[in-house]
Amino acid sequence: MQDQRDADEVAGDGATPEGVAPGGIDGGVLDSRIAEIIAEFSEVFAYARTRWARFAEEVHPELKGVGMIVLQFIVKKGPVTATRIAQMLDMDKAMVSRQVSKLRDLGMIDAEPAPEDRRVVLLTASTSAVELLDGLRDRWAHGYHERFRGWTLEELEVMRDGLHRFNATADLSMPDGPAARCVREQGETAGAEAS
Repeated sequence: MQDQRDADEVAGDGATPEGVAPGGIDGGVLDSRIAEIIAEFSEVFAYARTRWARFAEEVHPELKGVGMIVLQFIVKKGPVTATRIAQMLDMDKAMVSRQVSKLRDLGMIDAEPAPEDRRVVLLTASTSAVELLDGLRDRWAHGYHERFRGWTLEELEVMRDGLHRFNATADLSMPDGPAARCVREQGETAGAEAS
């Protein structure tokens, strides 16, 4: 809050002074906060990667942590293309392809051609995979409850809302090719059927 007041005082006449980002925040302060957030995300990713690897071994000895990450993404965002997975998870397409192949071999995902464009393959999680991840989530919940002990409901809501806002912006970066249109149309169809 003090940073905002300081930036407002610097502007004085309403113009954004040099070195001050939009919103009146000093550019150096903004860069510093973003660097701190990136560092915190790095710790979260390391924690999550370790847990995913452990859970993957429990699910199947041939499954790796990255395969669990891909499966979780398909469960949450499916139907989805392998290209979209690679883009959203910032993974090499060959790596995603290997994981998709392994998940298909293990019966955890289904692949169907998109009705709008049969060249596009849409991936969805199998019923058994959804049930499996639901069981794992119950186990994860305990660990997260421990980490969030002492947080107020307001603090949890602020974190949830901030992460949701941050994650929602990632969807804006996907190019609008045939695969994107098929996934979007498939999602709209599923939403209309659920209504």
